[in-house]
Amino acid sequence: MVACGTAFYACLTAKYWFEQIAPPAGEVDVASEFRYPANRRFPTGRWPCCQPVGRNADTLAALRYCAGKADSIASVVNVTESSIARESNLALPIHAGVEVGVASTKAFTCQLTVLFLMVLKAAVDRVQSPRKSRQITSLACGPCRR
Repeated sequence: MVACGTAFYACLTAKYWFEQIAPPAGEVDVASEFRYPANRRFPTGRWPCCQPVGRNADTLAALRYCAGKADSIASVVNVTESSIARESNLALPIHAGVEVGVASTKAFTCQLTVLFLMVLKAAVDRVQSPRKSRQITSLACGPCRR
């Protein structure tokens, strides 16, 4: 995952969730540093997926850097008509609306929601038993049934 600012913190949280619920977890990088080899921790060769989160110029540049190196690009975006959404294989909208204040609380919360759903989907896809799949699904659905 690559992101800047508040979106970077959402990605760090998602990495923790991946580690706990749906290992193995990927890496998280600051988009502005991502394109420079000294800062990149990724292996050489093809990557299974690159996931830009957010909408600034550095995140778009990171996406374009990934374009020839990743099998797929799945972005988490607020504006479905953005360059990042158009240049991704899959764009997952957060539907947070316009952020008026400097603090990006609304977008952050919506990014966490979409990222958590991705973690749950990955966990269900990676398990082999229906029982374990139900346990994972109950993480999100359990409180709703009460």
